[in-house]
Amino acid sequence: MAKQTATACDTAYLRALKKLDGDLEGRASAEQYLTSTVAGISSKSTGWAATPYFIDEGMLETFEQTASTMASIMEKIMAKYQRDRSFRPLLSLNPEVERMTMVPTGCRKAVPLARIDLFYDRKKADFKICGIVTGGLDGMVENVSVTRAVQQMGAFRSFAESHPNIETFDTVDGCVDALLETYSNWANAREGRNHPIHPSIAVVDFAGSVRAAETEYFVGRLSEKGCYAHATDPSELRVERVGNIEQLVDNQGPITCVWLRATADEAVARKSEGINTLLSATRRGLVCTVGGYRSWPCCTKSFLQLLRTKECRNLLTHDEVDFIDAHITKTSVITPASDISDFYDQEKWVLKCADGGATHEAYAGVDMAKSAWRNRLIKSIKRHDAVQELVPKQTLKVVSGAVGEDGPCATKDMNVMLGLYLFEGRLGGVRAICGTGDTIAAWKDRLAMGCLVVRS
Repeated sequence: MAKQTATACDTAYLRALKKLDGDLEGRASAEQYLTSTVAGISSKSTGWAATPYFIDEGMLETFEQTASTMASIMEKIMAKYQRDRSFRPLLSLNPEVERMTMVPTGCRKAVPLARIDLFYDRKKADFKICGIVTGGLDGMVENVSVTRAVQQMGAFRSFAESHPNIETFDTVDGCVDALLETYSNWANAREGRNHPIHPSIAVVDFAGSVRAAETEYFVGRLSEKGCYAHATDPSELRVERVGNIEQLVDNQGPITCVWLRATADEAVARKSEGINTLLSATRRGLVCTVGGYRSWPCCTKSFLQLLRTKECRNLLTHDEVDFIDAHITKTSVITPASDISDFYDQEKWVLKCADGGATHEAYAGVDMAKSAWRNRLIKSIKRHDAVQELVPKQTLKVVSGAVGEDGPCATKDMNVMLGLYLFEGRLGGVRAICGTGDTIAAWKDRLAMGCLVVRS
C-alpha cells in the first residue's frame, strides 16, 4: 500500500464528508455523544471540528523523537536547578514559587507529566515549540472525547473503508497509567514502609476550577483501576496521626497519593494553607505527590529563554543544542535592563505573561497600532512579561461540528496548534485545537479537534 500522508487524508476525508452532504446524521450522533460525556468539551473551546487532525507515520516518528528529546532536556535542567543555588536566579521566579519548587516529591522523574505545545508545518515537516505545560495539565478528556465523537460519524466510517489502519491515542488512560507508575516507583523506593498497591488518590484542585469536570472524569477512570479516588479542595488537607503514624488526610480519610492540579501561581495568589500542608507532607515523605511544583519552572517563558543560554547548553548534548536552535521559539523576558527597541518590529513579536500561569494574556504586535504596541512594551518592563517570536501558523480547511449559515459542507481556514502529551518521558498522546487569529489566547471560534493516526 502506498504511504499515506496527512495532507492526502485531509482531502479524502473532506470528500467523504461532502459525499454525505455534510453527514448531518453523523454530526448529530457525535454531538449527542459529546453531550453525554462528562467534560466532553472544555470551557476554553467554543465547539468541535467535524474534520479530524490526521497524523501520518512520519509525523508520529517526529512527535515521538520530540517527546523523548524534550523529556531529556527538562530532566537535565531541572536536576541542575535543584542542586545549584546559583543557577536558579536565571529563571527569575517569584521567591514564594521558587520555595515551592524546591520541595522533593520522591518521584523518579522531575517531570513525570507534561504537554509540549507547538505549531507543526506539514509542508516543511518542521515545527516550533511555543510553550510547556506541567501544572494544571488539561485538554486530555476533550482530546479523547472529540476523537471518539468523530468516529461516530458516517464520514469517518466511509473514510476508514479505504484507510483501514487507523489508530487513536487514549490520552486519559496513558495519563492514569503514568500516574500509577510514578506512585509505584515512589512506593518501591521507600524501604521499610508498607504502601498499598491500589492507593487512595486525591486529585487536588481549587473548588470552581475550570478543570473541575475533567477532574471528575479522571476520578472515575482511577476508580476503575481499583484505586479509591476522589477530588479534594486544598482547604481540606491536613496531617493527622492515624494509629502510630502520621498521614495526610482530607474529609474522606487518609491519602497515599496526590495528583496536584492546582497550579503554583494559583496557590500563591490564594495564599493557600492547604497547599503548604501538602508540600510539607510531601517533603516528609508522607504522601506521593505527582504534578507537584518541582517541574513548574518548565512552564515559564523564562525556561524557554534559558534554553538558549551558555549555562544551559553546557548541560546538554550537541544534538539537544541543535534541537533547541531549530525548534524552540525565540523568547526573551523583558526586564529594566532590556532594550525594548529590539522588539519595535511588531510584525515579528507576541507579548505573553512570563509566568507559568495567566496564559490568557497575549498580544500580537501585528494586531496592534504602532503606538499601542510600544506602550504595551513599556508596561511589560514592570510586569517582566515575555516577548516571543511570532511563528507562522499552519492553516487547514476545517468543517465545524455545528452547521452554520454557509451550509453543512462549508470549510474555514483555521490555524492549528498541537500539544504533545509526555507521560514518564514518552509520547502519550497528541492534542489538536484550531481557531482564527494570531495568538491562541485571542483565537475566535476555537474548536477542539479529534486526532487520528493513519498508517500505510
